[in-house]
Amino acid sequence: MRQANYRWWSALGRAFLSALGFLALHNAQAIADPPPAEPPQTLTEEAAIIRALENNPELAALRTQRGIAAGAVVIAQTYPFNPIWEGRIQANSGPASAGITNLVANEHLLLLELELRGQGTYRRESAYAAQSRTDWEIAHQEILLSVRVIRAFEGVLYRQEKLDLLNETVELDQRTYDLVRKLVGQGRPHGPDEIVARLELDDIRAQLGPAQASMVQARYELRRALGAVDERFKLLGKLETPPLSWTEAALMPVALDRRADRRARQLATVEAEATLQLERANRFGNPTFGPAFTYDPTRVSEIGAQLNLPLPVLNTHRGQILQREAELERAQLDLRQIEVSIRQDVQSALARLDRANASVYTYRNEILKHLEDSVKEIEKLLDAGDPNVNIIHVVETRRKTLKVRDGYLDALWELRQARADLAAAIGDPALAVVSWTTEAKPAPAPPAGK
Repeated sequence: MRQANYRWWSALGRAFLSALGFLALHNAQAIADPPPAEPPQTLTEEAAIIRALENNPELAALRTQRGIAAGAVVIAQTYPFNPIWEGRIQANSGPASAGITNLVANEHLLLLELELRGQGTYRRESAYAAQSRTDWEIAHQEILLSVRVIRAFEGVLYRQEKLDLLNETVELDQRTYDLVRKLVGQGRPHGPDEIVARLELDDIRAQLGPAQASMVQARYELRRALGAVDERFKLLGKLETPPLSWTEAALMPVALDRRADRRARQLATVEAEATLQLERANRFGNPTFGPAFTYDPTRVSEIGAQLNLPLPVLNTHRGQILQREAELERAQLDLRQIEVSIRQDVQSALARLDRANASVYTYRNEILKHLEDSVKEIEKLLDAGDPNVNIIHVVETRRKTLKVRDGYLDALWELRQARADLAAAIGDPALAVVSWTTEAKPAPAPPAGK
């Protein structure tokens, strides 16, 4: 009997240890195998702008100014003064000859300060202008954020294409170096070429680190603009852009009409004008008026009205009026300044766009075509067995082609930046968003003055 109990408890112990081992193994596997990472979100340039407008925390904090401005409108629509009740209760005593028949005399006044010079109209006008100015200021910041997202998005595209081109150059230099070493190993006189090839390879490898760092910085700049922290994105787009050109005569009226900061300055002028009119209306003060009731010690009751008039003798609010006049003048000068800045921004952006268009046109229609023809010619000479041409010449020609493509990327980046400048100058981010047609790319056109 004792031996049977021992066997039963031994089996139970082994089962318990097996269960613990299974649980430990399961937990270890769960710790060792973290949940798979979510795939990166696909993001186009338009989607990036929408995401930033919805999630950027700086913009969200700025939009709370709408509530403050709306509260100011409610304040302006509310009459600023409450009625005042004034009561005086006095105990009466005296000789019998005084005829006192009421031992408690009463006097009551109900007074209200009155605005008679249209102060309410000026106050509401100022509040409405301030509310509209706030909306336009928020719209201006939204436009600036959109342009910032465009720059950051295109910055990632630019850095990615530069990095891809750099990796392609590293592969080409590696093949060149291996080829030269092979030729030297066969006893051909390429010793100096081997040294030069190795130096070229080391030089291009040294550029990978800064290029990768620039890529990381560009991605985090895009995340900062989007208001994203841990999300991963896969960008859809290319740095290639069609040539576009505008004239100053066509864009200047559009810029003056669309720029949200100019609209905000206009409304700031209206707000300052209304504030000045309110200050001038307040210079004489407000009368106080209301009914009055008196019940005297002889039981005689009196009903009438009381009027209090301030005398603007010692204080005529001259200093406050001077301040409001200076604020109005400053608002007018700020409006003039922003109009001049808009004209300068449009002119500068158009000049930069013309030069960028010219540079891209030169690359597309001259430099890249010449290089393609040169590569074909050198390969043709090599296939024909020209004794003056060897594989090193072909590789060097292809390497120069990669360098030219690198310069072409810089020209495209300059063109995209010029378009972003123009979008900011006009106040329309759509000018900077590039969308190629799906059927065919438009043929490059020569810029103005070409």
